[in-house]
Amino acid sequence: MQTKIQVLILGICLLLLSGCGGNQDLDVFHDEMDDFYASLSAAVNVLENIDPDSESAVEDMLSQLDTMSSLFDELAAIEAPDPFENIEEIADEAAEYMAEASALYHEAYADGSYDDAIGDAANENYSRAMKRVNYIAILLQGRYPEDENVIIVPESDEPDWNGGEEPVMTESATE
Repeated sequence: MQTKIQVLILGICLLLLSGCGGNQDLDVFHDEMDDFYASLSAAVNVLENIDPDSESAVEDMLSQLDTMSSLFDELAAIEAPDPFENIEEIADEAAEYMAEASALYHEAYADGSYDDAIGDAANENYSRAMKRVNYIAILLQGRYPEDENVIIVPESDEPDWNGGEEPVMTESATE
């Protein structure tokens, strides 16, 4: 997982260094995204290197998940300029999933023991948050995510119908 994130960060950095030339909004956006991915990579690294045998492992993990939830909130607050505006919705979803993951992990460990069902739900939310961050990284590289759950809907300037009144459903169409 760590290697995957580092490769994505490298790809984004290369994309950012290629520059879009002269557009200050894009430059700010790229800088903010670069900062997010660098912070996320560091946070994941800390999370993956927590010693599970240490007495503070659970507290360390929960604290790091809270930190990651804050990072995802920062991601959701980033204003995406015109060519990347579709990223904002994905970032909002990622932040919601990470906040839920953190809250559920806290709940799973609340009684000094571990609740498997709540932990599984927390892990699912964590995975969904990270998947969306991966989607954003792919979109920033100018590619489309290849996933069975991703449907690409191309934007079109032309309506599907030729204007005038909207089509009316007939009885035969509703049967």
